[in-house]
Amino acid sequence: MTMRNKGLLLMALQLALVLSIAAKYAWERHSSPLVWTRATQYDPQQPLRGRYLALTLHADACGLPKAEHEDRDDVASQFPLRLNHWSWEVRPAAKDGRLVPELSKDERPGETQTLTLYPNLPCEYASLSGGTEYFIPEHARTPFPLATGQELWALVTVPPTGPPRPVQLAISDGKQFRVLDLR
Repeated sequence: MTMRNKGLLLMALQLALVLSIAAKYAWERHSSPLVWTRATQYDPQQPLRGRYLALTLHADACGLPKAEHEDRDDVASQFPLRLNHWSWEVRPAAKDGRLVPELSKDERPGETQTLTLYPNLPCEYASLSGGTEYFIPEHARTPFPLATGQELWALVTVPPTGPPRPVQLAISDGKQFRVLDLR
């Protein structure tokens, strides 16, 4: 086999890998439920930055038991803002058009996320671990920073396994829900 043929074979293998991932994501977007959920943008503090928004997704923890899962940090005396928090191992799921956490019964890594609720926040603002990125085109204008009273929302695909993936963003001010066109 010549060097040229080896190079072409390697290129075909790499192309097949990339296309298989793209096909998986396209299939999940087509077959998995899409739901709107609150999101928060944060600064990822990474040396290589691109045109993306780092997001933390929020889920409703109102129906989850708090007493059994209360965690008290040993360092609470050093960090008074983190006195208590509740955390659960959950699987994100879609139910009635919302992102809801289901308590996890299996211990397989990668299948669950940690849902954390701090006492100074309403139960609808519990944060899912593991941020996600939403990539935006180079020419798109972002509406950040948000004005006072505005909330960021993300339309996410909820696949059978793995974390939710954002598809689209919107801003809500409590009265109006405006889907962003970041193309």
